Amino acid sequence: MRPSVLIAVSLLSLTLAGCLGGDTTTPADEPQANFLPELSSERVAAADKDLSKVIDSDHGGVPYLHAVPHLHEGSYGMRLVGYDPLTREGDEAPPNADSGYAAIDTWKHLVCIAHFAGSGGAGGGATIIDIADPTKPKVLASIPSMAVNSDCQFTDDGRYLLLATYTGAHAGPSLIPLLPPHIADAGANGVSVYDVQNPADPKFLFHDVQGADAPRSGAYHNVFTAQINGTHYVFQTYTGNILKIKEDASGLEMVSKIDHSDHDLWVGRHAITGEWTVVTGAGNGTAIFNVDDPAKPELLGVWEGDPDNRTKGWHRQWAVDGTIDGRAYLVVAGEECGNGDSLPYTVLDWTDPTTPFKTGSWWIPGEPANPRTAYPHLCEMNSHEFEVWNGYVATGNYHAGVWLFDVGSTERTQEPATIGYYLPSEDPRDHGGQWNVPFYWSPDVWGAYFDERGYIIAADWWSGLYILEFEGTAGIVE
Repeated sequence: MRPSVLIAVSLLSLTLAGCLGGDTTTPADEPQANFLPELSSERVAAADKDLSKVIDSDHGGVPYLHAVPHLHEGSYGMRLVGYDPLTREGDEAPPNADSGYAAIDTWKHLVCIAHFAGSGGAGGGATIIDIADPTKPKVLASIPSMAVNSDCQFTDDGRYLLLATYTGAHAGPSLIPLLPPHIADAGANGVSVYDVQNPADPKFLFHDVQGADAPRSGAYHNVFTAQINGTHYVFQTYTGNILKIKEDASGLEMVSKIDHSDHDLWVGRHAITGEWTVVTGAGNGTAIFNVDDPAKPELLGVWEGDPDNRTKGWHRQWAVDGTIDGRAYLVVAGEECGNGDSLPYTVLDWTDPTTPFKTGSWWIPGEPANPRTAYPHLCEMNSHEFEVWNGYVATGNYHAGVWLFDVGSTERTQEPATIGYYLPSEDPRDHGGQWNVPFYWSPDVWGAYFDERGYIIAADWWSGLYILEFEGTAGIVE
């Protein structure tokens, strides 16, 4: 979901603008309204049962059981309201979305999901789904590609869709594997931009490798977009490059570069000051930049992290979408692929972005761990992509599934409250879909995301798209 850019308009400011006459100045000691409003003090109750045994780390020492979907089922505090397998037999749906479902972005009632080349054989790409009725998600279009795609992002106005490449050619049936390796890698780098004003009929505009410094650089592993002063800016993984979409939508143009960008980025308005900020990885920690003028980014502050206790903030960052007792907060986390244990999510107070500091942390209950076997593994139970809506944090944790916790009160910024979890386990064949061979770890969830109503959107790497609700979701379907 794109960061909120809704400005809270004060009735007082309208009065002082001269509509009613009188003094048009504000006394120096009169408090100014924060850019975003206070979160509601009414919070969803924390889980009232022990969830520390939900994730079985070793299945009694039989590691191949991690690939059996029906051994990984269950939920608490969240309910499945909509599902789509994304791949179907026959021609009644748009071209198959393949599998290997990765990052998701939402814009109003639209969802974009990127996919690596997976077992379905259709290659990488992205799929656009309409979830206006979350109980009946509707696949509108699938965009095939010749690359491994890990991210897709709508621009803030919903006009453009960026399909970003993880780098390197995939092994599926496409033209790229027929090319010499160095040419294939170069061709698989970069980002493709589409006009999606009609989301059922995406129009390809251009492919650009600006900032892709070398093959396999990972520059477009993740991207973030923000519309600042009417211009669409693109923020790039690893390189720290800030680019913009040209006015004629013919390509990207380099604008500037930030000093840190060790992985993901969040771009949005500070909850108190309203200044445009970039929050991104810096070493083990998190860096904050002012980008009111994207051509002149200014480093504001860095939180260093604490590698000794694995408390890091370099991999993912997301701002709380409102103030809490007049203060602003961030949630950040690291990742340790090749280790596989669960990791802490850290809450930072960034009321003053020049001096962010830790207030609390949250772990998956039981802190599930890598079983330490020779069984092939990736990131197992690690923290991965997450988003914040109304102070609630929905997160994907690979084999540990989807979890939901709350940081929406001062008390909960210090001790976040676990709300619930969901383990995706639908069989696509029960929904007219194709069966994709499960991964070594099934389920395998790249991330969890919110739409503007608070529905949680997630995908299992192999089985498809899941739409979940919880007690705090606005407009819950009865």
